[in-house]
Amino acid sequence: MYTLRLYHDTLDPNAKSSDLYAQHSIIYLLRGSAALAGKELKADEASYFSDAVSVAAGPDGAVLWRWELVRADDGYNLAAGDGVASNIKMVRKIKMFEMYPTTRWQFKLDSIVDNEGSTGLHSHPGSGIRCLISGNLSTVSEKGEDTSNFNQGDCWYEEGAYPLVSSTRPGDKATFLRGMILPPEFAEYPDTAIWIEGNKGCKSSWKGYVSKVIHLR
Repeated sequence: MYTLRLYHDTLDPNAKSSDLYAQHSIIYLLRGSAALAGKELKADEASYFSDAVSVAAGPDGAVLWRWELVRADDGYNLAAGDGVASNIKMVRKIKMFEMYPTTRWQFKLDSIVDNEGSTGLHSHPGSGIRCLISGNLSTVSEKGEDTSNFNQGDCWYEEGAYPLVSSTRPGDKATFLRGMILPPEFAEYPDTAIWIEGNKGCKSSWKGYVSKVIHLR
C-alpha cells in the first residue's frame, strides 16, 4: 500500500536540513532559493528526486512544498535542523488504483493558473493533492471530499474517480498546484480532465513543472 503525502518546509537564510528520504518526491520552491541534492532551485521551480535529498537554503531562506509517494508504513519525513520548520499537511491513500511494487506510474506536478468560475462536473484519470497559491477555490463532490480553500498553503485531495465541481467566488481567481499520480499512458497529455457536463465551464491557463514516469519498489 502506498500513500501520497504533502509537507511544507520553511528554512531560514542559509539553513540546512537533515537529508530527506523518500522513494519518490517532487519538491516545489514557493519562495527564496535552495540547493536540493546540489541542484539550484529558484522561486516557482520544482524538481523530481528519488531516495535521499539534501536541502540547503539560500541567503533569503526557502519555503518548500514537498509531495512524496511512499509506502504507507514508512515513517513521516519531517525536515529537521537549526532554522528549519516542517509540517505534514496531508496524507492520502490513492483508492482508484492498485499500487504495488514493480508497477509504473506518472508522478506529476503542474499548476492551474487564474482559474475563474465553475468547472462544472468533471473527473480525472488520476488522483492527487492540490495546494493553493493564491485566491480561493471550493470543491463539492457527492462521494469525494468537500473543501473550502482561502489561504495560501490550503490543500485538498481529489480522488480522480469521484466526480466533483470546483468553483471560485464571483469575480475572484485561483492559482493552485496539483501533485498527481496517473497511469503512465497519460504522460503526454497536459490536461486530463473529463468534462461530464459538457464543455469546461471556467477560464484558466496551465503550467507544467514535473512529469516523471516512476517504478514503485
